[in-house]
Amino acid sequence: MRTNILIRCMLLAILCGVMVEVAVAQSVVFPGRPRYSEGRLAVTAGGGIGKYNGEFSDEQVDALYWMNASWTIGPYLRLGVQGERGRFSFNRRWRSNTMSAYEVQFGEDANQVQRHTEFQSLAAVLFLDLLPARYLNVYVLGGVGRLWYTPEDYKLGGLYLQPDEAQQLGWVFPAGTGFEVFLSERISFNAEVRVNLTMSGDIDAFPSDKVRDTWAEQIGVGRNPYAAETANDFFFSLSAGIRVYLFPDNDIDGDGLTNAEEERLGTNPYDPDTDGDGLSDWYEVKILNTDPLRIDTDGDGLTDFEEVMKYGTRPDLVDTDGDGLSDADEIRIFLTDPLKADTDGDGLSDGEEILLGTNPNKVDTDGDGISDGDEVKLYGTNPLLPDTDGDGLSDYDEIFIWRTDPTKADTDGDGLTDFEEVMLYKTDPLNPDTDGDGLSDWYELRVIGTDPLNPDTDGDGIPDNLDKCPRLPETWNGFQDDDGCPDEKPR
Repeated sequence: MRTNILIRCMLLAILCGVMVEVAVAQSVVFPGRPRYSEGRLAVTAGGGIGKYNGEFSDEQVDALYWMNASWTIGPYLRLGVQGERGRFSFNRRWRSNTMSAYEVQFGEDANQVQRHTEFQSLAAVLFLDLLPARYLNVYVLGGVGRLWYTPEDYKLGGLYLQPDEAQQLGWVFPAGTGFEVFLSERISFNAEVRVNLTMSGDIDAFPSDKVRDTWAEQIGVGRNPYAAETANDFFFSLSAGIRVYLFPDNDIDGDGLTNAEEERLGTNPYDPDTDGDGLSDWYEVKILNTDPLRIDTDGDGLTDFEEVMKYGTRPDLVDTDGDGLSDADEIRIFLTDPLKADTDGDGLSDGEEILLGTNPNKVDTDGDGISDGDEVKLYGTNPLLPDTDGDGLSDYDEIFIWRTDPTKADTDGDGLTDFEEVMLYKTDPLNPDTDGDGLSDWYELRVIGTDPLNPDTDGDGIPDNLDKCPRLPETWNGFQDDDGCPDEKPR
């Protein structure tokens, strides 16, 4: 019977909680965490019904009233003091398990009568909030305190075991569960069911074991080994009340954002760093313009904390220096400076160098003496090859020493590479006809075998382009002296 009553009470509390959760959930229209209390100190007043459980347990319940004061000591914990006052009603009657002890305590002619016990208690209670910072909060509680109780039979007197004072004092251990629904930021409705364990067996004025043992001792007989043992009395309570949170705290977590701002942003008002990135919600919102709900606001692979405190990059931009590379790639892959678009200062952005295949940390990737930027933007050479045209002369030598075209193997188009002209034949790589004799350097070297540096290779006074025998001097004998060939005058 007692178990059924407890189960009914608990089912009723759970059912009420579910109904309230459904109703309240439909009213949540803003993003982020739901409503929360702003006051750390709360006072509650309410009432309900109490049910005694002992030798004379029955279906009767009676009224009780209570007050509670609690202090929030963390997101999930509250410590409180709870006072309760009420009375228990029951039918005092003979029962088979009490046997003769009932007649000893109340008299042989004791009949069934209605009795009650007045009580008041004061206990220290610890509350564990299972759903803090929500419209509907479910909690469990446990505590220890003192219980003052006055059974009606003690007042009336005439009992076998009669204390000197009608009011008795004992220990009480409340435990239970409940829920609260916030009606506003400072007021909530709450309901809870509790079981209160006591260290007393005479809440009903009937400590049956003590009566039985005292009587047996008095008449000089041993204790009946078959007598039923009786446990200490306890009682249930089902109550509801209104809780008011005092001394509101507009910034519960102390992060610089008011509770209302955090509600609007969807951040946790009980945690100064909602996303756990090492930066306070206030700093992210007010200073950095980052998202306090995301560890990595810009999604570049670096946490907001790393960007701000370690690397100095912007946590709201994937590419702080605008070079085409994400901050994370610059730091972790390419080892470039995410704060400088051109880490090596060669005139090419880090992004351009990665696309080209050059080293963004090296001014002159191919080591030819010309910066990568100048090769690409001024000279059109390949920054990955020291000799772009493959003529045997480095780009640097062609540009700054020989003034040849580093992108063309044969700058003057005479058929000889610039390297051959400069290093082998000493001809002018910028002039296809170095000696100006009307014959190209290539023709002189490759075809007729004359000296491209001398317009009259055989020195006979006839230039190579007019000399039919440019490698053999003319025989000046008055016979065909204008063809440039050696000959003998006919006789």
